[in-house]
Amino acid sequence: MNQTERTVKSKKLAELLDSRFQLPGTDIRFGIDPILGLLLGLGDWIGGVLTLYFPVYAVVAGARPSILWRMFLNIIADIIIGTVPLIGEIFDVAWKANLRNARLLEELEQNPDQLATESKWILWLLLIVLLLQFWAF
Repeated sequence: MNQTERTVKSKKLAELLDSRFQLPGTDIRFGIDPILGLLLGLGDWIGGVLTLYFPVYAVVAGARPSILWRMFLNIIADIIIGTVPLIGEIFDVAWKANLRNARLLEELEQNPDQLATESKWILWLLLIVLLLQFWAF
């Protein structure tokens, strides 16, 4: 299987996890990830394991560490906030970590150098924000 085929499969998996279904009468889309989240405790971890497909594929595709960190931050936010009852499901529907990571894989295939540079800037900015928060308290 070549890179393009894997990217197409990863996009299909992301859509299944994050946007397969639509709430009738709205533009709100969701997948099986928030549905799994309804299985208290265990469901978010099952969704998290399924989500690991994206960074594993990124490693196979030769992604740089900054891109992998970005993917893991998407996953960690999805898992941690997803464990909060009700708020976690709403967050899952809005955040769509799998679609974010599928887009990163697509960008990785198209322009890996630009994505790596962009990812470094985002990670540095996040680190600075976190340090400022700790310093403020």
